Amino acid sequence: MTSLDPGEWRRLIAASYALALGEELCAPDDLDDFSGVVLCHDTAADPVFVYANQAAVRLWQRPLLGTPSRLTAPPEARSERAAALNSQTVVRGYTGVRIAASGRRFRILDATVWPVTDEQGTVCGQAAVFDSTEPVEG
Repeated sequence: MTSLDPGEWRRLIAASYALALGEELCAPDDLDDFSGVVLCHDTAADPVFVYANQAAVRLWQRPLLGTPSRLTAPPEARSERAAALNSQTVVRGYTGVRIAASGRRFRILDATVWPVTDEQGTVCGQAAVFDSTEPVEG
């Protein structure tokens, strides 16, 4: 399902958030400029990002579309990341270490992760939103 255009991914992300959490994140057309980081990867065996808003691009210091999502975590944190995100339910309060293109490490704080579903209810991705990070030394 990675062949969807960005507008369709925005619509599915916003609609799935409202369905899963019972509240609106924002209008689909506002996701690109949303103040918090919003990301979504697909359901491939090695998931790749199919959506990343401008806040995500600034945080990771690079475009993320098409990037395997595991590569946003340092190697020593990838198994922990995979285990934490290997869920088809809503996860609130997720925290994990990530690495920017520059090598700068940071910890995501209090993220919400949810399954992204299409009109038939088929899971086609997993999205996350957060607005807090802290630096990680080392």
